[in-house]
Parts: sequence; structure tokens; C-alpha cells
Amino acid sequence: MAAKSEARRAALLDALRSADAPVSGGQLANALNVSRQIIVQDIALLREAGANIVATTKGYVLTDTAQTSTQQTMAQNAAEQPAAVLDEPARTFKLHHEVEQTRDELQTIIALGGRVHNVSISHRAYGRITAPLEIADQADIERFIHDIESGKSSPLSTATSGYHYHLVSAPSNEALEAIGRALADRGFLAPLLPHEQEG
Repeated sequence: MAAKSEARRAALLDALRSADAPVSGGQLANALNVSRQIIVQDIALLREAGANIVATTKGYVLTDTAQTSTQQTMAQNAAEQPAAVLDEPARTFKLHHEVEQTRDELQTIIALGGRVHNVSISHRAYGRITAPLEIADQADIERFIHDIESGKSSPLSTATSGYHYHLVSAPSNEALEAIGRALADRGFLAPLLPHEQEG
């Protein structure tokens, strides 16, 4: 089993190395016939082993050491200023809930016109880990939930006791405000820590 996992991670690295553009988690999952969550876990293990894999809003990129800090800075700036990258207003929401509430959380966002672009966590050991989602409708939600439930994977947020962030866009700032209120009403919105409120 370990040999199969190592072969898959080698194939994942080859796919990123040969790509001319960022490769989404969904594309990698389809190419390797696994769930997106397996890809997220493999990416984390490859990073731990020293691979310079950067998550961008378009997908994963394998960079050489000289480019890594520049790419990470660009990715961080894109995350901090999502409206400059996306075609509509966007906001990052900090959330907290149980795994069983994932569908409800995503449906709350989608029902109010939102699109969930990614999920990220801030892990003490691994730092910021981001995975693309691109969930825009009920079919996307069901596909994502199926990927989680049909494999031996768990959502990325389980690594941080349910705390995570979603980059969400919507047709207007008013829609984003409504999404924030709905998430708060359902108890999903998590309070920002003092260092998260800076900037």
C-alpha cells in the first residue's frame, strides 16, 4: 500500500513538473483517480519532504527554490486581495463546525449566490495550506461530499479541529454581507484572533 501511495505522489510531482500552468486539485484527482482530499494530503506530505509546491487561486504550481519566495508572496497577496484576482467581490470567511455540518455550511453560502473558491487552514506545524474547491452549485457540493465520504479521507479542517477559511465570491458586497450573516446565524462563523484582524 505504501508503494502505491509513493508511486501516486511521484506521478503527482511529474504532473506538476510538466504542467505549463497551475493544475487544480480536481484535475490532479481525476488524473490519478483519487479524491481531491487525497491530493491535498499528498501535497502536504510532498511539501514536508521538501517539494516547493505553491497553492494559487488557479491551482498548484511546482517551483524551484529560487522562485519559491516570490511565488509564495504572490499567492499570499492574491489571498489577501481576492477582489483583484476574481471577477466579482470576494471575502475570506473564518469558519468552525463539525465534519457532519460541511454540506449545510456550503449550502448556506451557495443559496445566497456565493461561490466557494478554496479552503485553507493555518496549521502550527505546516503553516498555511490551501486547496482549490470551486463550488458553485448543489451538484458541486454533492460531488465534494461524495469525495469525502467515499474515500478514507477527511476534510482539511480536521487537521485544525474544524477551524478553516473559505475564499467566497458573490455578485455584490451586499450578497457577501448576507452570506456572513447567514453563516453567523447558523453558528459557523468563527471569531478572528487579534493577529488576523491586522491589515
